[in-house]
Amino acid sequence: MARDSKPTTRRSVLKKGGIAVGIGMGLAGCSGNSGGGGAETDSGSTNSGATTSADNGSEEVDITFATTQPPENVSVQAAQEHFIDVIEEETGGRISVSLEAATLGGTEDNLDALEAGTVDILHESPTALSQRFASEYSFAGDPFVIEDMEHYSAVNEEYLKPEDGLNGILLDNGIRLGDAFYVGNRSFTSNTSVTSPEDVQGLKLRLPQYDTWTSVWDEIGADVTPVAYDELYSALQTGVVDASEGPISQFLAVSLYEVQTHFSVTSHLLDTKHFLYNEEFYQGLSDSDVELITSTAADAVQGMTEDIKSREEELYAQAEEEGTTVVPAEDVDRAAFVEAGQPALEELSESKWAVSISDVQDLA
Repeated sequence: MARDSKPTTRRSVLKKGGIAVGIGMGLAGCSGNSGGGGAETDSGSTNSGATTSADNGSEEVDITFATTQPPENVSVQAAQEHFIDVIEEETGGRISVSLEAATLGGTEDNLDALEAGTVDILHESPTALSQRFASEYSFAGDPFVIEDMEHYSAVNEEYLKPEDGLNGILLDNGIRLGDAFYVGNRSFTSNTSVTSPEDVQGLKLRLPQYDTWTSVWDEIGADVTPVAYDELYSALQTGVVDASEGPISQFLAVSLYEVQTHFSVTSHLLDTKHFLYNEEFYQGLSDSDVELITSTAADAVQGMTEDIKSREEELYAQAEEEGTTVVPAEDVDRAAFVEAGQPALEELSESKWAVSISDVQDLA
């Protein structure tokens, strides 16, 4: 359901005037003209998408598309191929997309830019969204909750995309939630094989400082130890911690194979990211451009997921070439981990989450 367009905002002024603004750590923001955003009236309010040319799908639209990942990242390359190139080719360049890959700072900087409207489309994770806007939806990015992309898609349709779900909270902040794609599986790094909860008892496990993640791993039996990400390598090297978790891409990027012998594919947390739209930008598009952009994004997430999964298999092979023992998912008793963590999951669903863990698990 479309919401009413907003009066003149910082975004409409910046877009109209082509003004560059500082975002986050003094980095320059992006300016442009969303094209479909409607004409300025004499009173200064924005007449979203009301021009005849926009309604006919003939007005030029310049989209600023941001991600925190660098251009060489597989997710960025996949977005270029499956979304940006398709949009520009389908419209003969009438819609152009400017890609800002790792140029605007970190997650908070990019979300700031999306809210302000200096970015029109952004890729970001449910964990980042719940941390900033709605902690009761953290279950979408908590350990041992989501099984696979099919399960995540069902959860997305049931609890995240409806306007009485996460999307409604985001809309109140000027952001619209779109489709999600696979980024990777967070798994376990250690100096021993990890296939069951018994294997992690008392292990000093480094985790990001998310209370929900800590609760689940504490319940399973790990000794959660906070360590800053930039100290992870040295902490593993010196024995401050015994183990860590993360995607295989992180394991290789930080050269953890030098200080950890095993990468066990526990698949305890499905990493995903969503297409997010600045709502004023979205409302300013013609109906035909909304359909084109959202349908292209829906198709793109399939191709992006396939590309990233294929790359993930290559990274497992690369880790093995570095001497790492990769314990495959089929050797891990994931169901035993879920059972061990279930008391914490149930407590979280009662005290923090917007939905019950049983309802989420029933969608698998």
